[in-house]
Amino acid sequence: MKILIFNTLYYPNIIGGAEKSVQLLAELLVKNGHEPVVVSTAKEDGIDYINKVKVYYLNHRNLYWSIESKNKNPLQKALWHGIDIYNPRFVNKINDIILNEKPDVIHSNNLTGFSMVPWIVAKRNNIPVVHTLRDFSLMCSKATMFKGDQNCSGQCTECKVFTSYKKNLSSQGYVSYLVGNSNFMVNRHKELGYFQEVPSSRIFNGTNIIKYKQTNNDYSKRIKFFYMGRIDYTKGVKLLLDTFTRIQEADLYLAGKVYEQEINENIEKEKYPSNIKFLGYIDPNEILEEIDVLIAPSLWNEPLPRVILEGYSYGKPAIGTNRGGIPECILDGKTGYIFNPDEDESLKNIVKKIIENPDILNSLSSNIPNYLAKFDINKTVNSYIQTYLKVTNK
Repeated sequence: MKILIFNTLYYPNIIGGAEKSVQLLAELLVKNGHEPVVVSTAKEDGIDYINKVKVYYLNHRNLYWSIESKNKNPLQKALWHGIDIYNPRFVNKINDIILNEKPDVIHSNNLTGFSMVPWIVAKRNNIPVVHTLRDFSLMCSKATMFKGDQNCSGQCTECKVFTSYKKNLSSQGYVSYLVGNSNFMVNRHKELGYFQEVPSSRIFNGTNIIKYKQTNNDYSKRIKFFYMGRIDYTKGVKLLLDTFTRIQEADLYLAGKVYEQEINENIEKEKYPSNIKFLGYIDPNEILEEIDVLIAPSLWNEPLPRVILEGYSYGKPAIGTNRGGIPECILDGKTGYIFNPDEDESLKNIVKKIIENPDILNSLSSNIPNYLAKFDINKTVNSYIQTYLKVTNK
């Protein structure tokens, strides 16, 4: 079976978990005897082969590439989003790819930068579409449904303007099947009027499960807590930094690019205590074996942070907020802890509890192997294959 996969970005252009998840899926589809072909946005048109996966890189055909929006002024951004509703400059190119590749099914993921052209051209060519929700870009111009320091209860006027066309298409037969990487994502979109009457299910992102040796770790040394991702306030990093500034009996390691100017300035002025360490962008496999606890402190309704699954694959318990899909991948009190970021002492109390009784971590870690099996990437790929077969009637 040939699957044409659309995602905003693809290796080596990686900024988050969606790119990793799509790459893992594509490469395992190859190993399962299928033929995935990936289409992503880029600075210029080109074709490459990455680990036996054919990848089309398409010039963004807009005012700028989506990942270069940081220093653009409000007018430029508004025009960009206007074009990204329906970008006619993509029509012929994507149609040519479809005619050339002749896919059995199209699997769309994040479509920011493509506009809705992949769905439209797929329908013109009578090809079924499976769509996976990996962010809120169909509902929100910022893709987060988060404004100020609060999750949005609904769509603001700006988002309604820029996404109403996408909303209409979602329920008009352009998508044959909807997948969420968490139940939260599916339910949230349907609550706000998207994908009405479209059959749906949850398929976890999945991760490669490493057969680590289960042992009782020695926590007589300082416990290492770990955060990985965008270092900005929507991800709960301020709460994290405040907590470990007050509790200096353990170490906090943060990996990822710093997006907050205030944090950058504090790092340059060495304002953070020595127990807080910024590592920059690293491969998680370089450090996961060395840390003790992973923290996902997101304030926004994060769909499903795959770093938790990556931590599990090394037997590391996780602490996460009660936001978005995070509670769907942490068994509270068994594989980690869930906290409410709106309660001032919630995270601090969990951290202190672990520091004062570190053997808790051995107990949590012992529960991970059986629980982790549900996130095995092979199960994820098999679920997608079954979904493709369902919509193609094969």
